[in-house]
Amino acid sequence: MRTLILASVSLLIFAARLAPAAAQAPAPSIRASFPVSVVGRDAAMNVVGNLPASCAGREVEVGLFIRDRGDPKVITPFEPSNTARTNAAVSTAGTFSVSFPLPRELPDGPTRVWPGVRGDCVDAPVVDDSLGVELAVLDPVRNPGRTSTVLLSSEALASVSNGPDRASLGAFLGSVEVRADGERCTGVATDGVSAGSPPLALRLGEAGQPAACSRAGARLTFYNSRGQRLFVEMELIPGVTRLLDNFAAAPPGTGDPSPVGAAPNPPATGQLPGDESRRSTPLGIAGAGLVALAALLGALGFAVRHRA
Repeated sequence: MRTLILASVSLLIFAARLAPAAAQAPAPSIRASFPVSVVGRDAAMNVVGNLPASCAGREVEVGLFIRDRGDPKVITPFEPSNTARTNAAVSTAGTFSVSFPLPRELPDGPTRVWPGVRGDCVDAPVVDDSLGVELAVLDPVRNPGRTSTVLLSSEALASVSNGPDRASLGAFLGSVEVRADGERCTGVATDGVSAGSPPLALRLGEAGQPAACSRAGARLTFYNSRGQRLFVEMELIPGVTRLLDNFAAAPPGTGDPSPVGAAPNPPATGQLPGDESRRSTPLGIAGAGLVALAALLGALGFAVRHRA
């Protein structure tokens, strides 16, 4: 018993020493201030970051990157011909904040990008590890008046599950319906979509739709053919074309109630709600030490009670 007590005390001291160190040296991170930027309306996006100590007091190049849909760890620069580059000065604390100029237009339509930095002080680009930034497009020709459009990524809908059925995501969804502040606006069938086909379009604000479907700031929610609400929500912006490329269902217990009966799980195409695929533990090894300590002390308490 004496040995067990001494071991628990030593582990507590070890974890306590590691915790401040973990807090003082956060992992490198890059973030944009807003999850959506509108090309043609917004001139720039604000990007903030925390970089390794090797970058303190130096300059880095800020840019935009694309993550591979099949393997998010594979990144490539996003460099349309009309995209400017900008440098950021890193403070002695390893932080920076910069206004990154957006491209003047997106000939291929809305897309999703991840801000990141390159420089001599890092071995590889340090890139935003969240859901990234949606680059929407102000397009009054396509969206006259107070209409707007949400494009459904054909690449995502055509992705095939890893299971034996090899079902496509579009076939599993069956359809996607959009509601504005809870009122149905429109929907479109999603089965039969191939990776090379044009994106499907949800048109909002057209004649016969509820007023909410053209109201700026209305909350847009999306549902599949089974009535399951999707994880992604949007704010309606009249005149703008947006991109829906994540069709994961919302976690159980969130949003509107699902229909009665158990809903099947979506095919395993790599789409996860939120950022579950790249979630990290803030305390790292210190947190692991504290967890182990809690388990050890719990075992000690159980042993004492059992012996009594």
